Amino acid sequence: MESNGEEIGGEKIRLAESVSGQGPSALVLALDTGGTNTDAVLYDPLSGAVLAEAKDATTHHDLAIGIVGALSALSEKIDLGSLKSRVRSVNLSTTLATNAIAEGYGHRVGLVMIGLDSGQDLVINLLGKLPAVTPIFVSGGHDYYGREETPLDEMALAREVKKAAGAVSAWAVSSFFSVKNPAHELRAQEIIKSLTDKPVTLGRHLTGELGAMRRAATAALNAGLVIIVNRLLDAVATGLAELQISAPIMVVKGDGGLVGERWARTRPIETVVSGPAAGLVGAMRLARGFLEPNQKDLWVLDIGGTTSDLAYLKDGLPAVSPDGAMVGQWHTMVQAVDIFTRGLGGDSLVDVSPTGDIMIGPRRVLPLCRLEDRFPGAVTVSGVGTRPDREPNLTFLIPNLPPGPEMGEDETDILKILAQRQGRPLKLSEYQARCLGLGRLFPGLRVLTHPAILASAVTPTDCMNVLGLFNCGSLAASQLGTSVLATKAGLGLEDFCRKVLDRVGEILAGDILAMALNKEDLKYSPDDFSPNKVLGRMISAKKGQLVDLKATLKDTVILLGAPAQVMAPFVAKHSGAVVVAPPGCQVASAVGAAASTLSLIRKVDVVSLPDFSGFRAFLPDKFLDANKLERAINLATLHMNKHMLELARMAGLSGEPIVTVERYDRDARLNDGTRLIMGSTLTFKATQAPTSQDQLSQEELKNSFSAA
Repeated sequence: MESNGEEIGGEKIRLAESVSGQGPSALVLALDTGGTNTDAVLYDPLSGAVLAEAKDATTHHDLAIGIVGALSALSEKIDLGSLKSRVRSVNLSTTLATNAIAEGYGHRVGLVMIGLDSGQDLVINLLGKLPAVTPIFVSGGHDYYGREETPLDEMALAREVKKAAGAVSAWAVSSFFSVKNPAHELRAQEIIKSLTDKPVTLGRHLTGELGAMRRAATAALNAGLVIIVNRLLDAVATGLAELQISAPIMVVKGDGGLVGERWARTRPIETVVSGPAAGLVGAMRLARGFLEPNQKDLWVLDIGGTTSDLAYLKDGLPAVSPDGAMVGQWHTMVQAVDIFTRGLGGDSLVDVSPTGDIMIGPRRVLPLCRLEDRFPGAVTVSGVGTRPDREPNLTFLIPNLPPGPEMGEDETDILKILAQRQGRPLKLSEYQARCLGLGRLFPGLRVLTHPAILASAVTPTDCMNVLGLFNCGSLAASQLGTSVLATKAGLGLEDFCRKVLDRVGEILAGDILAMALNKEDLKYSPDDFSPNKVLGRMISAKKGQLVDLKATLKDTVILLGAPAQVMAPFVAKHSGAVVVAPPGCQVASAVGAAASTLSLIRKVDVVSLPDFSGFRAFLPDKFLDANKLERAINLATLHMNKHMLELARMAGLSGEPIVTVERYDRDARLNDGTRLIMGSTLTFKATQAPTSQDQLSQEELKNSFSAA
């Protein structure tokens, strides 16, 4: 039987038959929604072929527009309408959750902390860093063995929830030692749901790891992301409905596994570094033709619009972070591949300090070239006559996402002005002058943290546009904005733009070298690579220095993302590495999302009781005791096998999943050398059992991570 064909670029490609030969193979439609672009890919898992790819700008005010745009662009390259019945799933990866954390955005969260003291230094430090949080402290909590230390103060909880209900968009609950006994978190959830219709996140549902502060932070970050990720999933559903595609939506988690739409809606924190995790799979597929036959160690750097994500593959496999995903300053407790995320990308804010230093990020703004496209004349007319001494950065404000109850006074005021202007951009300097006329101080962009308002200013994308390296929107708008900063920096226009891109490459090279040194147990942070430090000399590449400390990175760096080909020489210059931006690097995350498989991981701790009378296993919903370790492990395994099957169904795994378990014993050595087992950690993993059609694609995926 002949396989079907589709016209692509004037050539016929052959779509693979199923393994059984009974008909055409099922396909996967993949979407990757980033801060700047939304990518779409149609993928054949049987042959491992990307049948078509397309992209469109991410439209934050209405995500469905960008998603439909990307799908429509894909339909122009391949007849998606005739193939929609063969699409078995729509796989989604995204950096929206990562971006929100890296930029400090998110909706205001009511954080209920049970059994924690508001005066503790760790608590004060936590609340000082968390964005948009209203804390509530309530008596309660358990001890290490799951025993109640203090009863939950239900009346106080209800009273505080009523007081804060109008000011928050979501709730998070974290109780002391809830990983040992979740009873107080579960009861708090019942009380909150009886008083409000806002979503509630429980720390216990996100992690089984100890660490009260990090668990509270992870719960709060998750709660702040619920609205953001639900908006995305609603938009994907809308886009698919327009094209009459009815396949289930699957979402890539931070560890590279897939889960269903329903799961992702309640646990959006698990999509942190979703895009980069998918990108690692895509990178290995796209880069194979550029690697030596036995080359299995390489760096993968994904440069997006909002963030840049860095990971290392050892022997072709990505490491999984034992302590959870690191996003900017936040060390979450989410199972994820070991990725370092920095708030730096093509759409990062560029500014010049009073001393002439170039500053980039972490805030994402809309490039001026894109603003001019959306609002013709906004930059090229409003910005004419701008003086660096009066307006050091040409900046505009536009409405973005729907307003929320947690907005500040300035944000509310700005949205009213924008409404009067029918959404036309407002010049930041005009608003500053207005505030001055009213006799009050406006501190600037740093107080505008709610995503209802989007700023537009000079970005690295504008600099690429000026230099003719990356055509994007209005050249005149990019030239006007960058000329203001160039004058402030005392540089010519093109010299300034090159210095911006060079500085981006320098920062990213420092991140790679810092991670490389850390992997060799030489502990350095990216900040140690600032220009005035010794390690900074390794990447500065300046002439006339008395000591040359040029760095040379051993392994190849694979660059991904829309600006990858532009940035490759700048990263290579400062890292001393071979840097490759392979064809297709612009849609690598979408390719990886299409090739990802379904998996869930849960851990169970078994510990010795304090009087050595037996062992206690801490399960997700309860704990159980046994007089011997093996008995406790057997009981825990029986319970978790059923629990993992139930979780798998909740997560959208079809058919009968495969459940495996790994055991790690914790022991102590007595004075006589006797080994005493103190407890065990059991790691349970549920994965999708491959169908006959998937056998080849899963083997091909395995090879993509282990051979070249």
